[in-house]
Amino acid sequence: MNLLIISTCSNKLSEREFVLPFENKHTRTNHYSNLRDIDWADKILITGTAIADNDYLTNLDKFEWLSDISKPVLGICSGAQIVALVFGAKLIKNVEIGMVEVEGNLFDKKSFQAYALHQNGISNLNEFELLAKSNDSIHAIKHKLKNIYGVIFHPEVRNKWVLEKFIEA
Repeated sequence: MNLLIISTCSNKLSEREFVLPFENKHTRTNHYSNLRDIDWADKILITGTAIADNDYLTNLDKFEWLSDISKPVLGICSGAQIVALVFGAKLIKNVEIGMVEVEGNLFDKKSFQAYALHQNGISNLNEFELLAKSNDSIHAIKHKLKNIYGVIFHPEVRNKWVLEKFIEA
């Protein structure tokens, strides 16, 4: 299984935290501004980035391909925001930092603790099913018609099972 990792980090140093944990011999990494290898990939992961790094929000046109993609996609934090925004959702101010209790049904897990590090949340999710949330935030969504997921928390910190389940699905 070939996984394309798309970095949303504007600072290369941030990639050590938000991209490197996902890389292995079956992955290729591209920055969203220089996207290639979509045909090579079986699945696509759009990473998160540092809390104050919002450059991706001024470049949403670089993600228009999501509307037509038939491959499975998982967006993490900023990646989830991008996924939601491409399909008509709205960004809201929603700061959540630290460990949070998440409940719902994400890949058959009903509740878990997750590491949150975001200043934005998502709303107006007409194209999505809500899969999981904390007391303060929506944490997991799935597109109603496509195999596209978004998680606002950071599974690379404590919930690596999310990527494993996404790859298995």
